[in-house]
Amino acid sequence: RAWVRRAVGIVLPANKTRHGDDMLKQMADIPPGTVGFDAIGEVDDDDFEKTLEPVLRRIIAEGRKVRLLYLLGVRFREYEGDALKEEMKFAIHHPSAYERVAVVSDEEWLRPALRLLSVLVPGQLRGFRVAELAAAKSWVAADPQRAP
Repeated sequence: RAWVRRAVGIVLPANKTRHGDDMLKQMADIPPGTVGFDAIGEVDDDDFEKTLEPVLRRIIAEGRKVRLLYLLGVRFREYEGDALKEEMKFAIHHPSAYERVAVVSDEEWLRPALRLLSVLVPGQLRGFRVAELAAAKSWVAADPQRAP
C-alpha cells in the first residue's frame, strides 16, 4: 500500500489522526443537487466504502448525476492509495454518472495529481484553493452547459 501512495504522491508528512471514526465527513452546507465531503486525518478504503460509496450509489439509483466536492483542508493528512483505487474502480463502473468533481486544497502537490486524475475521472474535474471554497461549491452546482 505504501508504494502506491508514494507513486501517486498523495501522502503528507504529518501524524496520523485516525481514532476509529470515519475520516470522510459529509458536508452540510453544500448546494442542492451536490454532495460534499471533508477529508479529515487519514482516509482509507474503508472510509470510501462506508461513507462515500453509499451516498454515490443513492444518487445514481435516483437517476441523478454525481456532482461531488472534496475538501482536503488543514485537518487532512493522507488519502491512501487503496481508497483512491476503490474510488477509481467505482467511477469506471459508473462512467456516465459523474458530471462534476471539485477538489479543494492548498496542497501544491495536488495540482499535477489532479491533471493526471482528470483523464481517469469521468465528467469534469477541477481543483480549487481552500480560500475558493465558495467558488468550488458554485462551480460543482452549476449547469455544465452554461458554466465557463
